Amino acid sequence: MNATTVDLDFTDVANWGQELNERLYWLCENEPVYWSEKSDLWILTGYDACCEASKNQEIFTSAHGVRPKQDTIIGFIDEPEPRHGILRKMINKGFTPRMVKKLEEKFRLITREAIDQFASKGECDFVDDFAAPLPIRLIAHMMGIREEDRDRFHEWSDDLIAADGQKGNLEVMARAGKAFVEYSQYVSEIIEDRRKNPQDDLVSILTGARDEGLLDKDFEGVRTLEGQAEELQGMVNDELLVLLLVIMVAGNETTRNGISGGMQYLIQNPGERQKLLDDPSLIPAAVEEMVRIVSPVRSFSRTVTQDTRFRGHELEKGQEVLMIYSAANHDGRVFEDPHAFRIDRNPAHIGFGIGSHFCMGANLARMEMRVAFEEILRRLPDMEFSRGGPEFRNSNLVRSCMHLWVKFTPESS
Repeated sequence: MNATTVDLDFTDVANWGQELNERLYWLCENEPVYWSEKSDLWILTGYDACCEASKNQEIFTSAHGVRPKQDTIIGFIDEPEPRHGILRKMINKGFTPRMVKKLEEKFRLITREAIDQFASKGECDFVDDFAAPLPIRLIAHMMGIREEDRDRFHEWSDDLIAADGQKGNLEVMARAGKAFVEYSQYVSEIIEDRRKNPQDDLVSILTGARDEGLLDKDFEGVRTLEGQAEELQGMVNDELLVLLLVIMVAGNETTRNGISGGMQYLIQNPGERQKLLDDPSLIPAAVEEMVRIVSPVRSFSRTVTQDTRFRGHELEKGQEVLMIYSAANHDGRVFEDPHAFRIDRNPAHIGFGIGSHFCMGANLARMEMRVAFEEILRRLPDMEFSRGGPEFRNSNLVRSCMHLWVKFTPESS
């Protein structure tokens, strides 16, 4: 492999199968800042390069979107400073250490109930039965979703994330549009309830902020929902609805893939798993290594605001850079033996990002992963692959593990 043969269209999700990792690791080692002719953007795979770009919003802005070669404006994630900081300070009220501690008891109950459903069977799909429902049920609880509707919440999230990079796939985009409308209509009822009966939760905080004029950005002409009635277009341009959508999808996808990827690496590294079985107090450190090696969020993009020299390369105003965290977290210049899973590594990873756009839900995700592995290792300590290992859906946004069939010694009733 060389600087010519390594190139491909990194914006095409069809190229983001697991075999892409070898190409990304080559770039990280040899060309950590690389101009991709076939993608028409810069590829950042080095740890230091990704950190530097992430921390410099003046030159590498998110204001034009965070998905490469897409005209989609998400809201909040792609806000520039200072507005991003203002919104972040407000939203952080729902993710304080006090709030996370308050949610831990509920999440432990959700985790135990999930395990109860399959513990006696001897086999399960670790994604569908455990990793996926846990975070979505907690987010649903945080947002006041009724228990009987939480499976719909899961489906909406899956359909929306599947649309990333699939603008030409009409069937996928139609499902995503339908999911957005149904979700928005449902959440609108909750917002109205919180307006009348505010509670100590995230939706009440954000509803109050909108009523005070803090969530009033106009997306008119920027965001549309093709194929939907005109009266529903307002939902697409409602910053509060979009913000709650981002929280749902981001909180679900990152944690579910962290949990499923973590179990994959525990199965593949039985010696490391045994250390956790012998001493569960090591689980928090193991979670950090899981986030590093798994990198649930694979990439985000930025736009160059001015001609600049960056790590020996001349970048032009208007060009895009794609920061690939799943490569940067395997940078051998920063992490010794980077592809090895070592629970005592205590890595300074960027699995939750870095800089002003550091993941707000990082402490919540860490709690969820810690509790999930405390409970699953305590009750079902001998999981192994039963149908060949993890199955992935191609994505350049998240590590999209769709299925992970495992077998284990059944719990006796």
